[in-house]
Amino acid sequence: MKVLLIDEFSRIGGGQILSKLLLDYFNENYGQTYLAVDREHTYIKYENIIETPYYFRENMKLPSLYYYVARTKKFLRHYIQNQFDLVFNNHPNMFLYKADINALHGFSFLDQIIDEYGNIKNKIIFNFIKKSGMYNLYNNANFFVNSKYTLQISRKLFPLLNIKPNLMRLIYIPVEHADNTDLSMKDNNLVISIGRIDIRKNYEVLLKIAEKLKNYRFIIAGALNRGDEEYYRNLIKNKPSNVEIKANINEHDKIELLKKASIYMHMNRRENYGISILEAMSYGLVPVVPESGGPWEDIIEHGRYGYGFNSVDDAVERIKNIDFDIVKTIINSMDRFSFKNFYYNMDNFVEEVQNS
Repeated sequence: MKVLLIDEFSRIGGGQILSKLLLDYFNENYGQTYLAVDREHTYIKYENIIETPYYFRENMKLPSLYYYVARTKKFLRHYIQNQFDLVFNNHPNMFLYKADINALHGFSFLDQIIDEYGNIKNKIIFNFIKKSGMYNLYNNANFFVNSKYTLQISRKLFPLLNIKPNLMRLIYIPVEHADNTDLSMKDNNLVISIGRIDIRKNYEVLLKIAEKLKNYRFIIAGALNRGDEEYYRNLIKNKPSNVEIKANINEHDKIELLKKASIYMHMNRRENYGISILEAMSYGLVPVVPESGGPWEDIIEHGRYGYGFNSVDDAVERIKNIDFDIVKTIINSMDRFSFKNFYYNMDNFVEEVQNS
């Protein structure tokens, strides 16, 4: 069986973590797997690479982006042509190809113009997207869905684009369980946040929270991608003295942070899932997240496994009043996101798609 996975690797995030996991999964279970990527795939090394014309950088001008999207669409249409037994498109909003399975990491087709509840914020751009028909090819398509939150807003927004999916299956992306975490080594006044250092992560709000919690230490750590340099410089310029920012942290240093910290903060109200939150929870950190999106809906389960906030003052109060007895409950809950569940659900979904 010959499999193709489509994604871009000019940056790293939850989607790319899924891609790397799927490469191993498909190679092991379905045979030779190829990877179709952007022309500057910095964050992946793989033997069977198919380089497409796609190119992306953060804060790219829309005309340039649409140019590369159009070229890539044409390339994929002519290149694939029944060469593969199974195709998984992990970036369907930019790689315009109706694969056997298409991933939804949030409702990516309208991600830039919706709020955390799936309401349209820019009707001019929405009407352009709808009238252009650029996403009509996904009518009757099959979708891998990364969270209940994504599933809910997809059911709300697909009809607005006059698209009726065939199958939509919720499958959580798994995380490794941390081994032998020594909770006695934790610093209850160390708060960390890990993720791409870009404007959508709302780290400027974390700076305001830190201003009101001078006896706590805050560390922001994550990848700094091309195009986000100005945002990073502004954070450095405006951060209070109890905040440290570590750009492009390596895996060893990240794990050391997870071992030492006790509180994990996530700031993005429109986060569709939250791999970094799950990883932190597996190390015994207590998550404090906005009361919206996948973190609140799927991971924290409305306060069952952590704390939620809706304002700076909310967050300050949650952090000051954390009951660390919740840590054992958090660690015990991580089986929800096990590799065993992921493989079982993927096996069933692939079989369902092939039989449909």
